[in-house]
Amino acid sequence: ARVDALDLLCFSWVAPSDVDDPTRADWAGMLARLAAYRDEHGDCDVKKKYQRDPALGGWVAAVRRCRSELGAARVAELDQIGFVWQSSRSCGSAWMSSFRELRAFHAVHGHSDVGAVLGDGHELARWSEAMRAAQAKEALSPKRMAHLREVGW
Repeated sequence: ARVDALDLLCFSWVAPSDVDDPTRADWAGMLARLAAYRDEHGDCDVKKKYQRDPALGGWVAAVRRCRSELGAARVAELDQIGFVWQSSRSCGSAWMSSFRELRAFHAVHGHSDVGAVLGDGHELARWSEAMRAAQAKEALSPKRMAHLREVGW
């Protein structure tokens, strides 16, 4: 009964900063909000949980994750207004710390086969294999899969 009452009020069951697909949002509207943010703050480095506009923060985070899926025209629009593709802020979670290490490895070696370079016993190689096992079981969230696709997963 309470859930139905909230549904009637159009209650959102998803946090405004929790965006999976940035292309589902009003693209032109979000670009305008991002440009307004840039005009006020001097950059487009919106934090994910930006309190004044949580939807913008979530959209920016999703855009960063989905760059390869946006298409050249949208990437060009973002570049034109000075979009920051890599946030200056760092998530402190263990998963993101390992992912950042994998991204650095990929940047140096051009691939993500950590075990082939550092050995299967290396901590990053073990983490990478654990992520591949989780992927095989379809146990990784769409957000984590988007991050992993960035490094040729």
